[in-house]
Amino acid sequence: MRFYIKTFGCQMNERDSEKVEAILEENGWQKSDDPKTADLLIVNSCAVREKAENKIYSEIGRLRFKNRKAKIVAMGCVAQFAYDRLSKVADIVIGTNTIDEFCRIAKDYSVEGVFIKDKMEEPDHIFPHVKSVVSFVDIMYGCDNFCTYCIVPYTRGREISRKKEAIIDEIKELVDNGTKEVVLLGQNVNSYGKSLGYNFVDLLYEVNKIEGLKRIRFTTSHPKDFSKELIYAIRDLDKLCEHVHLPFQAGSNRILKLMRRKYTIEEYLEKVFLLKSEVKNCSITTDIIVGFPTETENDFEKTLEVVKTVEYDTSFSFKYSPRRFTKAAEMEGQIEEDKKLKRLNILQQLQAEITQKKLKEYEGKIVEVLIEGKSKKGDKLYGRNRQNIVVNVDFRDNIKAGDCLRVKITKALKHSLIGEPI
Repeated sequence: MRFYIKTFGCQMNERDSEKVEAILEENGWQKSDDPKTADLLIVNSCAVREKAENKIYSEIGRLRFKNRKAKIVAMGCVAQFAYDRLSKVADIVIGTNTIDEFCRIAKDYSVEGVFIKDKMEEPDHIFPHVKSVVSFVDIMYGCDNFCTYCIVPYTRGREISRKKEAIIDEIKELVDNGTKEVVLLGQNVNSYGKSLGYNFVDLLYEVNKIEGLKRIRFTTSHPKDFSKELIYAIRDLDKLCEHVHLPFQAGSNRILKLMRRKYTIEEYLEKVFLLKSEVKNCSITTDIIVGFPTETENDFEKTLEVVKTVEYDTSFSFKYSPRRFTKAAEMEGQIEEDKKLKRLNILQQLQAEITQKKLKEYEGKIVEVLIEGKSKKGDKLYGRNRQNIVVNVDFRDNIKAGDCLRVKITKALKHSLIGEPI
């Protein structure tokens, strides 16, 4: 039996798809890159924006046209709340908290139906991984923040932290199977452990002790929970990479309050400045929303000022998209689409200039690169430096995935670097 899987969305979705892939392969299924040859067609959906949500329906239609004999599985965030609609176009609908149902599907191809639960019943369960140099590890599920624009608490449920013992055991097993870097995942990793009396910084110190592990990353951080202790951990722990993803979303305090972000831009910048002073060569990336309800030109200019002040290595910026269940969707003062697009273009042009300047500064420098595999750029290998920037290096017989190299950067591209091993 063969399966094909298409994934939309964030690292959490990527990890969920990996769980599915590993479950099926452990039960004798083979992965196919061609949907025409598959018996099971799986679409893992994202609901963070309307455009992302609509992709699952168009993708299911595309797959159904290519292969009418295969069963179709709709899973992920859209499946969690739009299961009634999806059940009309898919044979199986699986929510974010019922991925374990793939164990049943793997053994019994006749399974059909809708499988939805409000919460993860066994958060400490260790799902299998596909062997890789870099591995995602869930440390918590769900979110309690209820930002007024965000649908995640409704698709992922309330926060549940996994016990540290389960996390450590999972990482040790990964290292034994060749993983060199782990990325700790959560909708808000900084709030990990609140229900356990054990915090995120404590966990980082424990993970840093694991023998054979070379690097640790984490995502995503919420600024309100981004502590001095975490900054000091990034400074002091040798395996913890100098890269932080810290979404600020908007530069206007008025808009931040409407978003229910629970910090001011002054508080945010104070943490960024401390991070920059304590952690040398730290790259900072962010998320930004433009066109939130009632956003004025002055509000937007404040967002641009933050980008100029911080000089993010890169940013992920989006037009505000009304999402069902959220407070912002009901707000007055919705911004016209053409105005949103204009602001987004201005913001992305500014970020492109900053990104290019910062990448150019790497030319001639020597960086540490963890090789992950073959590059799409010709006869090269690729990996990332500690700042999470992709580096392409010339292929050599004595270099393999998992090697940690010193690389001299020879050229900056639009979003990546080229270098020579030394």
